[in-house]
Amino acid sequence: MTVALAIALFIVAATTGGTTYLARRRRRVTMSEWAVGGRSFGSILLWFLSAGEIYTTFAFLGAAGWAYAYGAPGFYILANAPLGYVLGYWLLPKVWRAGRDHNVMSQADYIRARFGRRWLAGLIALIGVLALIPYVQVQLTGLATILTVMFHGSIGKPLAVLVGVLLLLTFTFTAGLRSSAFASMVKDVFVVAVVVAVFVTIGTLTGLGGIGGIFRHMAEQHPHYANLPGMQSGTHYSPWWFCSSILMTNIGYWMWPHSFQANLSAKSDRAIRRNAVLQPIYTLSYFFIFVIGFAALLTLPHLTDSNTALVSVIYRYFPQWFIGIAAGTGILVALVPSTVMLLTLGTTVARNIYRPTADLSDRHRLLVGRLATVLGVVVAAYLTLGSSSTIVSLLLVAYSGIAQIGPAIILSLLWRRVTAYGVAAGSIVGIALVGIPQVSTWWSGVSSIALGLFAVAVNTLVLVVVSLCTRAPEQANIAVGIPDTQVPRTAPAPA
Repeated sequence: MTVALAIALFIVAATTGGTTYLARRRRRVTMSEWAVGGRSFGSILLWFLSAGEIYTTFAFLGAAGWAYAYGAPGFYILANAPLGYVLGYWLLPKVWRAGRDHNVMSQADYIRARFGRRWLAGLIALIGVLALIPYVQVQLTGLATILTVMFHGSIGKPLAVLVGVLLLLTFTFTAGLRSSAFASMVKDVFVVAVVVAVFVTIGTLTGLGGIGGIFRHMAEQHPHYANLPGMQSGTHYSPWWFCSSILMTNIGYWMWPHSFQANLSAKSDRAIRRNAVLQPIYTLSYFFIFVIGFAALLTLPHLTDSNTALVSVIYRYFPQWFIGIAAGTGILVALVPSTVMLLTLGTTVARNIYRPTADLSDRHRLLVGRLATVLGVVVAAYLTLGSSSTIVSLLLVAYSGIAQIGPAIILSLLWRRVTAYGVAAGSIVGIALVGIPQVSTWWSGVSSIALGLFAVAVNTLVLVVVSLCTRAPEQANIAVGIPDTQVPRTAPAPA
């Protein structure tokens, strides 16, 4: 176990130190550099940054866990990136141009520029921050799972969470988004190598007879694993749930403040479109992860926590040196995307919640942003220590909330008549529907359609009705989202 721990620590330390050095070399850490990488990322760097923030412990552990526990319901994950980038191919270049032309560095910056209302930017910023904290919780949950399973007897959950917090804060405070992009390159090389190595050898090492043998044993022992509702009959995982969950998560795909903000780092809209075409290729890795989850189910059928399926099978059947590599990879999988989320949280608080109208120095706001990340990590760590939910379940709940920003962002790029009061009313109604426990309980007894999608529909209806009854924004503000609008020469920029 000492060998495995040493290898894991070396991978994490070398990646953190090396990427931070490369990112900071000859660059002064300003708010723009810290938050959006100086708007200078080309196709390759943007591709790795996107992969780093999208393919998190949700993919590494959550997909294998749901294959282990449910089977077919987890297959909705396969549609996430391909359908998400269909929307992204149209949406993201428009967002990027607004960022370039109006000094937008965060999602709330865009809302303020588009609608000319600081209070609305503050409301959307608050929703985004509240949604990001459980997303960081997902990563800390995955990190704790990796460390407690792979170093069984040496590291408990509280210590694992503490280590994760210290690593996150160290990495986030150093050089910002550029370090995360460089670290994503290292992380993705390790992820592909580990997943492929386990996929190729797992059938032989477990005695299941290769990949074909795994599917044969699954068909014999769990004949319903590939059909909804999966291996747990009587659940609400119906075709209606499956389709509505795909739609709901894809509406929320680019509404995450960190996903929105990361694309502002691109140096051109062409780089964004190229990334939208190529990024879904990464989805192929999910097939490997599902197979590993099935192998875990066949050989370790009595795990009390499905989140541990992938790491448990590695711990059981692979040598110490490989366990160390896999553990180091898993830590990076949790660390890198969490850093992007925390950068976004800090930027949002510093620019849109903390004294947004004050004329503060860049250094002052950078300090506020870093303090906000500390508070965000502490809250996420507290929630992690008290939660026992699966990673996928946690993320689906978070997606239900963040998707409520979707109607506002999408319609702001399509419809000139959408208003600040319409956005506020729709967002509040949508958040209320997914956030009130009694509504969730009632809806689960009425329909298997994802509550988040139902809330988006009600949200959109309220947004349209209220917008038609209230005054439209100024033409200069409309032009932020719809540039072909006739406007005066000088358009407003966010403070």
